[in-house]
Amino acid sequence: MALVLSLTAGLAVSGAAVAAPRVIDFQIPPKPLSAALVDMAIQARVSISTRRAADCRQAPRALTGRYTLEAGLTRLLAGTGCGYRLIDAGAVEIVRLPPPAPPRPAPAPAAAPEDADLSELIVVATRRPTRADRLAYPVSALDEQTLDALGVRDATDLALTTPAMTVTNLGPGRDKILLRGLSDGPLTGRTQSMVGLYLDDVRLTYNAPDPDLRLTDMAQVEVLRGPQGALYGAGSLGGVLHLVTAAPDPGRRAAWASASAGATRGGDPSGVLEGMLNLPLAGGLGAARLTAYREVQGGYIEDAGLGLSNVNRSVRAGLRLTGRLDFGDRWTVTGGVVTQTINSDDTQYALASEAAYTRRNQVREPHDNDFAEIHLNLGGRFEWGEVHASTAVVRHQVSSRYDATAAPPLPMPPGPTAFDDENDITSLVAEATVASRAEAANPWLAGAFLARTRQDIGLSLSSVGGAALTGFEEARRDRLDEAAVFGQADVPLSPSIRLTLGGRLFTSDSRVTSAIAAPLAGTATAFTGRFKRTGFAPKVVISYARSPTMLIYVQAAEGYRVGGINTTGAPGQVFNVSSGSQPYRAYQGDELWSFEAGGRFSLLQDRLTVRAAVFEAFWSNIQSDQLLPSALPFTANIGDGRNRGIEVEAAYHDGPLVLRGEILLNSPELDHANPAFPARADLGLAGAPEVSAGVSAHYAWPLQGGRSFELDGRYSYVGVSRLTFDAATSPKMGDYATGRLSASLVADPWRLTLAVDNPTDSRGDTFAYGNPFTLRTSRQLTPLRPRTLSVTLKVAY
Repeated sequence: MALVLSLTAGLAVSGAAVAAPRVIDFQIPPKPLSAALVDMAIQARVSISTRRAADCRQAPRALTGRYTLEAGLTRLLAGTGCGYRLIDAGAVEIVRLPPPAPPRPAPAPAAAPEDADLSELIVVATRRPTRADRLAYPVSALDEQTLDALGVRDATDLALTTPAMTVTNLGPGRDKILLRGLSDGPLTGRTQSMVGLYLDDVRLTYNAPDPDLRLTDMAQVEVLRGPQGALYGAGSLGGVLHLVTAAPDPGRRAAWASASAGATRGGDPSGVLEGMLNLPLAGGLGAARLTAYREVQGGYIEDAGLGLSNVNRSVRAGLRLTGRLDFGDRWTVTGGVVTQTINSDDTQYALASEAAYTRRNQVREPHDNDFAEIHLNLGGRFEWGEVHASTAVVRHQVSSRYDATAAPPLPMPPGPTAFDDENDITSLVAEATVASRAEAANPWLAGAFLARTRQDIGLSLSSVGGAALTGFEEARRDRLDEAAVFGQADVPLSPSIRLTLGGRLFTSDSRVTSAIAAPLAGTATAFTGRFKRTGFAPKVVISYARSPTMLIYVQAAEGYRVGGINTTGAPGQVFNVSSGSQPYRAYQGDELWSFEAGGRFSLLQDRLTVRAAVFEAFWSNIQSDQLLPSALPFTANIGDGRNRGIEVEAAYHDGPLVLRGEILLNSPELDHANPAFPARADLGLAGAPEVSAGVSAHYAWPLQGGRSFELDGRYSYVGVSRLTFDAATSPKMGDYATGRLSASLVADPWRLTLAVDNPTDSRGDTFAYGNPFTLRTSRQLTPLRPRTLSVTLKVAY
């Protein structure tokens, strides 16, 4: 007992503890230690790394009563031969204690990235904290240490390490995220997002591009694949990307700072400054956590038309401030603000007809993506369960400019011509849930959701460089009201078989006003419209836990998106009502049913974890953002599609060695094209490759003085896909591989990392698009960033 207390205290208080952490009401009945630790992780809402728990004595353990996390761990681990190490406020590692009076020890093996195993993370994207290996869902979860080791800085990097995830590469703050080959096309317009994006409890977007938040100070990132309409509603046909921020820690002061510098072959230098500060408040009753960063990505694209080099420089800067205050042992209030700006000097596409990394424009094409969010949450814990309420205001402003000189959507005077797209979205979102305790025998969840969104869109076509002449402009306003009630419950059919039923009853009401003017043509039009929809999205899962190391499930789930109204068009543009050729004035909602069977397996004494699934999805009335002959945007229902495939991800841990791998094999197709839309069914779903795969490795060597040397590497392949459904133009893209290699010297509290991205200097075409006005007359491509060397120094306090 004395040995346990001594080592535990020595590990836990490093970091300058200054206040008592919160007290938790633990209710853990007698069970083997590994199972008891799982219950503790769920009840405390932390991740507990149990890789070394197999070395502990597994006699039944129990813990009932009110304890701090540290005190509870000490009591639970007493006499087992194991202790613990606090990694941060939300992560704990179980460690084997040395025997009494040990001989002079050899250097211990350096640790692998904490919580890298699929089975050791507590997933919260399911709205009930659950250990990943107990989830009958296709889910991937990466913690902060794994994100750092693999060099995952944003969604683009995440896609290269996550099965079935694809991100378009139009540029920073301009991309769409796709999951499981479910693609409505890579263009971003009026349709709602295919993937729900969430920062903690807050929905980030409705139909804007991914805000492309930098993944700084994230506790973990979770990717749920397949439709999630039952719990997340519209806009989650492909799945959900859930970013979980590191929580304020009332128990200790902590800080870290990091600086990076990079050099791209043939391009400008890059650099990152970022840091975090955590401060306990009110005598340990609360805490504040501040995270800030500024990243400069040097350009590497040449513009021969303007005589400029490295035009696509971008700057991403952000700040996140989160506060927490505990009111007794039952209630917790959290709140905060998040801001990020992305300013890109130009786009990053090139032309196949020019030299490598080169295009020829007459107008620069800058892009800005400004995101801000403020939220307030209230949580309560009771003997029977938990309540949670949240409200947030989200502001998202996106602006883009395109060179329209070569093919303006309507006649313009000779000379450089620019098309500007301004998108300003403000949402008020509120949600409340009531749930049983996570460890309940029959867990359940019920909730309600309300949202009001206002979107102002401004489009304009104008001459630049001389007399300011405007040839076209549209001012459009959308008001969207959403409401829903949802729930989910587990019903045991036998000790090892469980039935999960869930559903969401929803309604939406969209109002649109638009005013279009063409001053040079002397025309003006106006339109007012409304679109309403009510429906229900169900979900059914049957899971079979054959043993603690095997879980098998079958699932059926529905996802949906609501319809909308087209307004944008040059003078004389006709929008048909319900017959004839596209475009139609209104586009209808689409629905997707997904059926899958999968499982999670642990082998080799839990050193190898495998998660696999086979699936088939049926997608009716697919919405897709398209281009009119004038290159102005509209949305069409292009037909019905389907996708069938298999996905596998695996992780192997053996001391300091960690291996990971993932693969997706699927067959996305448009099997019934809408006769009113000129699509080619043989091209598949646009932007969705049939094959994508990746592998990664980590190894650490112990050095003298407590230091270690670590190597990390990852390799990813993205298969061939087509850009559009359009029968007239459908360029190929993809079929490329890229990777990253890094070496780190760790001497606590310092870490020095040298890395190379795209080490083979591949020029693969990641995205065959950049400018809508020349898409039909030129072969556009977006090459990978050339080989980039970087060095990073990080220090923790």
